[in-house]
Amino acid sequence: MSRKKRRTLAERAESIFRFIDAQPESFPKSEFQRIGLNPTTAESWVRLIEYIQGQPRIKVTRIRSSTYIEKIENRYLSMLRKRVLDSSLSLKEREATMDDYITALVTLERAEMGRIKK
Repeated sequence: MSRKKRRTLAERAESIFRFIDAQPESFPKSEFQRIGLNPTTAESWVRLIEYIQGQPRIKVTRIRSSTYIEKIENRYLSMLRKRVLDSSLSLKEREATMDDYITALVTLERAEMGRIKK
C-alpha cells in the first residue's frame, strides 16, 4: 500500500499559482482538477486568495527564531491600490490614482525614515 504524502499549504499555494501563471487566458475553476484540487477545495482556495489580495500589504522579517510582521500599507494606501486595479474605472482615473498612491507611499516612507533617525 502506497500512501500519498499530503502537500503542505505552501506547496498547494505554489502549485496553484504556478498553474494560474501557465494559463494563457481565463479558465474555469474546474481546471484546478488537473493539479489535484476538487471543486470544493478549489473554491475555498480562490476565495482565500481573493481575500488576501484585498488586504493591506505586509512585510515579514525573520531574525533568528523571531518573526516580525509590519504593515507597509495604511488603509488609505490599500484603498488607492484597490482603485488602481479596478478595471471599472477609466485608465485616466486609474493613472491619477497611481500618482496619488506613489505620492502617499513616498510621504509615508519619508515620515518613517524621519521617525527612525530620531
